This record gives sequence, structure tokens and C-alpha cells, in this order.
Amino acid sequence: MKWFDRFLYFICFPIVAIGSVLSPLTNDVRIFYGVEHLCWKYIPDFPANINYFWEIKPIMNHIVNYILVVFTTFFIPFQNHAGQETLIKTVAVTIAIVACWYFSKNILKIKYGFLLSFFGIYCGLNLNILQAEWWAVVTAMIACALFVEENKLWHYLAGALLIWVLLFKGTTGALIISAICIVMIVQKNTDWIRGGIGFVIMGISFYIAHLIFWQTLISDIMIAPVLSHVGEYAWVGQVYVTGVALAISMSIYIPVVGIGIVYGIAWLNKHRKDPRTLWLAGCWLSPLIVVWLQSESFGYQYFVFIIPAIISIVLYEKETPVDRPGKKLKRENLVAATVVILFVMYCALYSPISKYGSEERMMNNYFWEQSGKINEKFDLQNQSSVLYLDTGSGPYYTNGVNSSCRYVAPLVIQRANPNRTQILELPQNQEEFLCIMNYSGRYVVADGVIGPNDSWFGNDTYQKAAIIQKLRNEYVSAHSGGWEIYQRKNSNEITNLI
Repeated sequence: MKWFDRFLYFICFPIVAIGSVLSPLTNDVRIFYGVEHLCWKYIPDFPANINYFWEIKPIMNHIVNYILVVFTTFFIPFQNHAGQETLIKTVAVTIAIVACWYFSKNILKIKYGFLLSFFGIYCGLNLNILQAEWWAVVTAMIACALFVEENKLWHYLAGALLIWVLLFKGTTGALIISAICIVMIVQKNTDWIRGGIGFVIMGISFYIAHLIFWQTLISDIMIAPVLSHVGEYAWVGQVYVTGVALAISMSIYIPVVGIGIVYGIAWLNKHRKDPRTLWLAGCWLSPLIVVWLQSESFGYQYFVFIIPAIISIVLYEKETPVDRPGKKLKRENLVAATVVILFVMYCALYSPISKYGSEERMMNNYFWEQSGKINEKFDLQNQSSVLYLDTGSGPYYTNGVNSSCRYVAPLVIQRANPNRTQILELPQNQEEFLCIMNYSGRYVVADGVIGPNDSWFGNDTYQKAAIIQKLRNEYVSAHSGGWEIYQRKNSNEITNLI
């Protein structure tokens, strides 16, 4: 092994892997994990309990986080968040290593392919890691690798995994097209019938589970686009939002995507008559169309471009040697250069001690400080349940206090506004509104001050106005900071107001 290889594998790779383990969970992932902890702790009816408490992502995101809860809590108590997060990130890095190795071995088949895949995933903002898109990308990598196995029995499993890809978020279903396109680029004799059978059988299995265990599985999927911005903007506006967000993702959030686009365009330009150009174009266009329709600008939603980016880099590396200066450089030099660029960016921008890592640590310290004060000051742990009116992270920071309502994050109330009145007609909306209005517990945990000037919750529907009035009549603010804690007035005070 040459000195450069030793440098990459024994210095760069451990730094990225260990740094990723030491990076904290992001707020979104704490929401996923905290919600599933409630399901595991308070709802004994397995497996129906897996999606008992609502979170906007579909069933597969519930399942993987439920498994993480069961696994990590077996070794480390939930209240030990630092220990649990280290274990969770260790599991994530291990899964990514296996997926990237298998993807490189069966699909990329090039030196440094594993490092390119692993660094492509982890050399970016920490907010991408363990999102639904992250799980979908890792699963799609494994499915692609299974599709090219000589033993075609594996093709059944590959097709089954593509249903998982779809059920992580719905929009991640674009990776199904990307995966098929990638397999068509590298191999022509995949048994698509067996893959299709696996896909259908797994889909039927989830539908049966929906009828028996998870009665809200389909309705939860259908409600997500309504609560998001799908179709809310004019198509010109959607193009603008998608273009700006993609440009930011390429330069800051997920830099491998920007590199992959450059290599992909260069390869397409040199192989215009190659039939594989259609497959590579489809690999990019399917996620592009989906994120355009999605009309959101969260960086992690562009994580689905990682697989097309990696494939584009490898295609250019393998098949455009004439473009290299002097024509004497080895084939792996472009991939190696990309790996080094990603590593340098990781050290400078994304590691726990880097620019963004330091900013993330400061934000985390603030929320841990605030949650510590709240847990010390109020007897939340002795309550049978509390009402959460926050973005969903409350159960995680309050060490798992039960929620009085199924919608831990009341997005079915909060997302309604004069431009989205259709949300008010949803049965889920009415269910949550009644639950909030009937709540008579001691504490309400809110994202901030709930009132006319609240930037998150708002006061632009009759439901929000009624909830604000309920808080004024029955509760008093007992703490302001990272969260607003409302404490119930005594019965005499409430009676006098009524």
C-alpha cells in the first residue's frame, strides 16, 4: 500500500468516521427519536405502537427510529442523551460503511470508490445525517448492489428494499428511478421480473400491516403533502426555489453533488450518442422533478442527489481518460482528488471542531442548558402527560414525558392559514383541535410564546385563536427561554375568568 493510500485509509477515513460519531444528533432526528421513544415507553401494543404518535414522515422512518430506540435503550438509559447519541451515530456510521463498501464493490468497481461514497455521504452538513433521505440513500445503495448479484435470488430482496426507499418519505421514491437507471448503466442482465415480484410482495405486506396494525399508514402518507408546500407556488416560483436551494446544497450542504454535476455534464457532452446517456439523465432528473414538485428548500431534501453525483464522477473517471493533462495520470486520480477535496472541506467546515460544527455545538449547549433548567424547575416527570405545542422535540428534551395528544408536533393545526384552509377540513385537524381544547393537565410545553405575535404558531385561524384564548384563561407562563412552559392556574382563578 502506497503512502497516499495509507494517508487516505488510516488518517482521513478515521477522522471523518470518528468525527461523524462525535457530532450530535440534529433537532429533526431528536424529534424522530423522541416520538418513537414515546411509542415504545407508553404504548405496549407492538407492532401497532410503532406509529401510534404522529410524525410527518411515513412508516419506514418510524420503524428505523423505533429499532434505534429499542437497541440503544437496552444499553444506555434514555436520560443519558450524550451516551445514546454516540451509540446512535456509531450505528449509523457502521451501516454507512457496509452500504458504501457493498455499493463500491458491485456498482462502482473503481479504486477509492468506497471512500468516494463514504465521504460523499458524510462530508457535508451534519443536518443531513439520519434524516429520512439519508436512510433512503443508504438503502438504495444496497438495493443497487443486490440487483447486480449473479445469484438472482438476491434480486427479490433488492426489489423489496425499493419499497422501503419509497416509504421513508414518499418523495424519496425518486431514488427508485435513480437506482434502476444506475443498474442499467452498469449491467444489462438484471432480472427485473424477480425484482418486481419482490417489490410487489413487500408492498402487499405493508398494505396488510396497514389493515391489521397501522390503520393510519396511508392517511399519514396522504396528509404530508397537504401540510407541506406541494403545489402551493406557481411553477415559475417552484423552479426558482428549487434552483436556489440546489445551488446552496451543491456549495454548502452536500458538496459532492456540485462536483458530480460538473463531471456528469462533462461525461454527457463526450458521450452524446451513448444510450447510457438516457439512463444517467434519468438518474438526475427523477429526484430533480420530485424536489421541484415538493417546493421546499431544506438542504437535506437534496441529499437524494448523492447517488447520481457519485455515479457521474465514476463514469467520467473511467471513460474520459483523454481529458487528463499529459495522459499519464492513473485512472483513479480524479476520484482521489475528489476524496481529498471532500476531506479538506470536512475538516474546515463540517467536523465537530470546524466552523459549522462549532456553531452547532453552541446551539446545542443553549438547548441543553434550557432543557436542564426546565427539568430541574418543574416536576414534568411526575405528570401522566403534558400538552406539547412545539415543533416536536419536546419529548426528547423533557426526558420522555408522555404526550396528551397523538400529534406531538401539532402541525395539523399550525400549518393551517388563510391560504391553506383545506387543512381545517381534515379529520386529523379536528381530532387534534379537540384534544388540545379538552386538555386540563398541569403543564403545556410550547415552542415559544403562544399569542398573536408568535412567528411559529400564529393567530390566523379560528382554531389558533381559540387555543390562545384557552391558554390565557387557564394557564400562566412559568418559564421563557428555549421553550415556553405554561402552568395551569388554580381552579378559583379559572372560575373567576369564566
